[in-house]
Amino acid sequence: MSETDPVYPGEDAPDADNPMLTERRAYEEYFTDALEMEALKIQYPYDADILEEMLGLIVDVCCSKRQVIRIAGDDKPTAVVKSQFMKLNMGHIQYVLGCFRENTTDVRNIKQYLLASLYNAPLTIGSYYAAKVNHDMSVGFK
Repeated sequence: MSETDPVYPGEDAPDADNPMLTERRAYEEYFTDALEMEALKIQYPYDADILEEMLGLIVDVCCSKRQVIRIAGDDKPTAVVKSQFMKLNMGHIQYVLGCFRENTTDVRNIKQYLLASLYNAPLTIGSYYAAKVNHDMSVGFK
């Protein structure tokens, strides 16, 4: 098999024995299911590229061999960041996507912005929606 030959489902990929690629595929499958990526792409068809970028960043972190990952200017142990990402679900991705849409500031490092948003999503989602409810209750529903 040459490098240009296509690999079809059911056939062994040329690098099927590469443990790094096997690990990456396992994380991609896990997060695609856990985050309900197919449903998100149907719900947000114009944001499919951003959703894929988020998935890629999450998988990159989970497969990283680095000791630390920089999140919002802090170096955090990779295991801590990975643990936080394992808590993510579809609601967190919707929350990050919504915050991303509402952001009007110039984001200079989009990768760091998304990493920080994804990392903080499980920590901040409850307070975010509580603040929204409090605001709506004080000014009335629009």
